[in-house]
Amino acid sequence: MDTSAASPASKRASDILDQVKSVFASNGFEGASMQDLAQAAQMSVGNFYRYFSSKNAIVTALVKRDLEEIETFFEAVQSSENPGVTFMSLLRHRIETLPFEKAALWSEVQAASYRCPEITTLMCAMDETVRRNVVMALVRIHGDDSAAAREIFETRAQLLMLLVHGFAQRKYCTGADAGSEDYVALGELVLSTLHDTIFTPPALPAE
Repeated sequence: MDTSAASPASKRASDILDQVKSVFASNGFEGASMQDLAQAAQMSVGNFYRYFSSKNAIVTALVKRDLEEIETFFEAVQSSENPGVTFMSLLRHRIETLPFEKAALWSEVQAASYRCPEITTLMCAMDETVRRNVVMALVRIHGDDSAAAREIFETRAQLLMLLVHGFAQRKYCTGADAGSEDYVALGELVLSTLHDTIFTPPALPAE
């Protein structure tokens, strides 16, 4: 089936998301008007509404796009000959290169989820997707799919998510300079803890 007719609209919508995310990051979800967003996208407000009918629709699209990126992230881990090394490499890249804008944006999306049931549902789906994929990655890394090991991996998945999310939140709240000595040291400590969380063999109960 020829899907080329749908591509320009999808590409344009994706471009708009890239253009408007800085407005949410700088003005906040409540402070950003549709006019501000249309201006960032270099469009008239009327034309902008053809792509996104509301701010909630924009946030929903951002969350869905991030879900796709997460799936791609974990597909790379699962298809790797050395999933542990790949997992750590991708996590290091995320920790070291996380843009301030993205940290700020996802803090705003998190806040928006408390007010909008649809966004809450999407954020819960994202959380579940990450948790499930982390557990699957740990199962593959350690070669253990037993119920006891999975219980340990479930807890580790929660810790891993807390560390990565918390690091992003900390960056946003402090306005930290990514090149500062303190920020680099914190990033290395987070990565060291992530490494131990991923690679330490599960301490299974004696039979």
